[in-house]
Amino acid sequence: MKKIFKGLSVLVAATALCAGVATATACSGGYNGTYYGEYHYMSQYGVYGMVVEVTVENNIITGVKDITNTDDSYAVSVQKDANGNAQKWTVVSNANPDYGWTENSVSNWTNNESWLLQQYNGKAVADILEISVFTDYAWKLDGSAKEPGTMGQPYNADHNAELQSSGLLITNSTQGSGRLLLAVQNALKK
Repeated sequence: MKKIFKGLSVLVAATALCAGVATATACSGGYNGTYYGEYHYMSQYGVYGMVVEVTVENNIITGVKDITNTDDSYAVSVQKDANGNAQKWTVVSNANPDYGWTENSVSNWTNNESWLLQQYNGKAVADILEISVFTDYAWKLDGSAKEPGTMGQPYNADHNAELQSSGLLITNSTQGSGRLLLAVQNALKK
């Protein structure tokens, strides 16, 4: 008789455990699949932004691709001006000494972007969504400034401690690194 009760109690405990795991999985809002996102803003020099494709398996990022200015259907659908015309976005500025971009600045981003994209692999979706990226003023088409924090350029590293400590930063390319993270977060929030 004791063996029967012991067997039943093990069965009940196992059933409860399985039900708990199933409930937790169903309630976790799990990510699994391919997601698309973007982040862009106007500056006095034009439109800056990035469009990304993010793949996720069991809430872990397995890949991030920069699809900005490609013929990818999502990129084409979001990269439009106010009149619906196709628009190119600037991922990294050309060398422009008046704005502080040198050839070294440009090549720093270009040479390290693929490294930065790979740094997202293996990161948990929840951890990426928790990183704050602080932005400066955005610009309207007429050249006047919008309110701070409304899709503007990411602040420099001194004002983006979370981005800096995340390891998702190319040194001396905080704005580009911030645009990438904001685009990835946009994809994962959908």
